[in-house]
This record gives sequence, C-alpha cells and structure tokens, in this order.
Amino acid sequence: MSLEGKVAIVTGGARGIGAGIVRSLSAEGAKVAFNYVSPSSRATADALIAELQQNNKQAIAIQADMTSLDASQKIIAAAREAFQTEHIHILVNNAGAGDNRPLEEVTLDVYTHLMDVNVRAVVFMTQAILPFIPRGGRIVNLSSISARGGYPTQSVYAASKAAVEGLTRVWATELGHKYGVTVNAVNPGPVDTDMYQAAGPVHLARMEEQNKKVPAGQRCGTVQDVGDIVCFLAQERSRWVTGDVICANGGMLYT
Repeated sequence: MSLEGKVAIVTGGARGIGAGIVRSLSAEGAKVAFNYVSPSSRATADALIAELQQNNKQAIAIQADMTSLDASQKIIAAAREAFQTEHIHILVNNAGAGDNRPLEEVTLDVYTHLMDVNVRAVVFMTQAILPFIPRGGRIVNLSSISARGGYPTQSVYAASKAAVEGLTRVWATELGHKYGVTVNAVNPGPVDTDMYQAAGPVHLARMEEQNKKVPAGQRCGTVQDVGDIVCFLAQERSRWVTGDVICANGGMLYT
C-alpha cells in the first residue's frame, strides 16, 4: 500500500466527496483524521470510522467547524495525539459550502459564510499544517467546475473556488522549495452527493442534461472518481506534479 505509514487530514470528510477521499486514502494505508461540523453529523462520521475499522484501518473524526478560528489547531492536535506522530504528511482541504442564488439575492451573510468556509479556512488550515508537514508532503485543495464554468446563480461560490485555484498556484511556488511539498487542486464536475442533490430543481435538471453529454461516460461523477485522483496526488508517484488543477469532470469542461 503506497501510503502506509502516512498520516492524512481531510477536512469535511464525514460525507460526500470528503468521505470518498477518506476511503481512498485509507485503502492505500494512510491513517486519516477528518472533521465534521455539527452533532447531527456524528452518526455519519462514526459509521465511516466503523466501516474503516472493519478493514483494519485507522481513522478518527473530530467535531470542528471550519469557520471557527481554532478549528485547524484542534484538528491537527487531535490527529497528532491519536496517531502518536509529529508529522502530518497529507492535507486535503475538502470542506466546502455551497449556495445558488441570483446576484440580486446575494446577502452579506451568504457571501461571508461561503468565503469563510471555502477560502479563509483553506488559508489558515494550510498555514497551521506547515510546522508539521515533512518534506515530500502533499497538499491537495478541492476546487469545482464552477470556478471556470460561468454558471448562473453561482457568483459567490464560483469566486470562492476560483480563489482556491489561485491559492494552489501561489503555494506550489511559495512552499515548494521552502517546505519540500507539492500543492495541487482537484476540480470536480457534478458528483452524486447530498450537496449535489440539494442544489435545487433548476440547477439539478441542467446538470442532468449536461451529464448525458460527458465524453468519458454518460453519467454524473462518483465520490470514488474524485477520491482516486486525490489519492494519486498524495502518493510518491505524483512527485513531479505541482501547481496543477486536475479537472475531474469526465470531459464536461476542457481547460
């Protein structure tokens, strides 16, 4: 297993794409810590841990809201204690929030929440990991096809994900020599998750029509499709890939 002995943190890993990433990293031998936001997600997080433990994998879940300024330190401390390690080898900034509404209906609260979760938390989670990530470490950020697609009703969400791609390129340059890490992003298209299903009937109907035209297969993406790409970027064999954004959308949008 290519990630045996590695410790990974996946933010927002209890469900959806995050859970797929947790499973993929764990399958390759990584010890994985992930967070969930609210007590209502505790059962989902516990079920994922139980599933992994049945396969003799090690994982922990931490309740931490990424909008909280102490969330990053809390998650890192819990991972180091649970796995008795000084190092966090892999960070996956997956936690995200979505909101679809016309520009006329965007409020300051909506803007602030999306930017806090999708951008600010990524900045300060990455900053917090730097003292603990060894040379050869991996940082993977989750973007979205929305960063490039120009889809109506996604002004703030699209801007937040475009920011993630900008951060990825800056950090690949800024952190590469200094810390010996690679920094990449994965840009998924539609993925069949709770968040996707809750996007609203108009957005969902539009995506279903687009899914029928996807070159790689007439379907929506799966969490394993994305998890496997993240897993590759976490492995030694991706050592010559950095500052890149991998568009995991089956060819729905070429970039």
